[in-house]
Amino acid sequence: MLPTAADNGARLAAILPSGIAAVAQGLGHDPSETLAAAFAGGPHAHTADPARFATFPNDALPALQSFVLIVVDGLGHANLRARKGHAPTLSSLPQRRIETVAPSTTGAALTTITTGRLPGEHGLVGYRIRHPRLGLVTTLSEWDHIPDRRSWQLAEPLFPLARKLGARTITIGRPAHAHGGLTEAILSGAEYLAGQRIDDRFALASQALRTGDPTVMYLYVDELDRAAHEYGWESQEWVRRLEQFDSALDGFLRTLPGNVGVAITADHGIVDVAPTQHVLLDSAPELLEGVALVGGEPRFRSLYLDPAIDPATVRDRWAAAEQERAWVFTRDDAIAAGLFGPMSEGVAERLGDVMIAARKRVAYTLSTDDAGAHVMIGQHGSFSDEERGVPLALGGTLAGSGFASVVAAVAAAS
Repeated sequence: MLPTAADNGARLAAILPSGIAAVAQGLGHDPSETLAAAFAGGPHAHTADPARFATFPNDALPALQSFVLIVVDGLGHANLRARKGHAPTLSSLPQRRIETVAPSTTGAALTTITTGRLPGEHGLVGYRIRHPRLGLVTTLSEWDHIPDRRSWQLAEPLFPLARKLGARTITIGRPAHAHGGLTEAILSGAEYLAGQRIDDRFALASQALRTGDPTVMYLYVDELDRAAHEYGWESQEWVRRLEQFDSALDGFLRTLPGNVGVAITADHGIVDVAPTQHVLLDSAPELLEGVALVGGEPRFRSLYLDPAIDPATVRDRWAAAEQERAWVFTRDDAIAAGLFGPMSEGVAERLGDVMIAARKRVAYTLSTDDAGAHVMIGQHGSFSDEERGVPLALGGTLAGSGFASVVAAVAAAS
């Protein structure tokens, strides 16, 4: 049986649209119409009706001059709670636990954050998924042979909408992320500012906000995720990155101009998996009978089957072998459960015929994986509370506001 989730990431998807609606209200626009424009088109075309958002709590939505969305890659709600003493600034902010998308992986979640669409709509439904022409491709990096980015990432980022309303749009990240397929696919319509260190990125954010221009800003921090993959989130290296982030956040909030709202969230949480807990998928060849390709990632594997093979048979075979160690389900099972949200045309074929999501502290690897996969400690992708739960913390003008309730209402309406 598939695990149940509160909304499969709908509140994560609603954060940026809600922030843009608050800036729209500050600029004299109707926030309901702004939200309808954010969700127009695709499988959710019915949400283009502004009346659908008329019931969201207008009095809880402040009229902002600027909105800043800070995304900390790999900072799960449980991870933060366990190390809250190392992040006094972030931990002191009003916050609640929300849930990320399925699978709980960076490409799927970041795209949801910047487009307001769930993976079934935007199409980046995992880490390594099937392209109709190129075979298996990694959604974070393998874009060189996909010149038409919108044919692969199907949803329009929300930054052009904010610009049409009269706001300056800025994204801030490391120089290494300034260019590339994923950046073009999910950050288009915004000016990119590059800062190598966490402190540099917050300094750029402060400088941009001090111009006084109405602004919608996205600031990305990936240092915690990188440290977790190499050392584990329970390591001192991860804690140091958390402390660095919290110190930079403290300085940023202390000098924040008036009427600027800040929301802080993450794409997924982290669990540590010792190398001794890695399970070699190809150590049991009988289980891979009829499997043409193995995609996904260590905690969320996708099996692409030969055309003549019955997915239910393979599902049952793997379920019997893994028992309580994993959730095993077919593509049809996942779609029927709404796991990835509404499905755009052609997206279902990107999913494996059968999927294996780790339930225990294990990682499913192949002997042919690169060496790094076999020593990676921090992992994510599956449905555990630690991987799926992420924080939604509020600062600046949003601290003490009802913005989190607005996000929940927008998620329910969309």
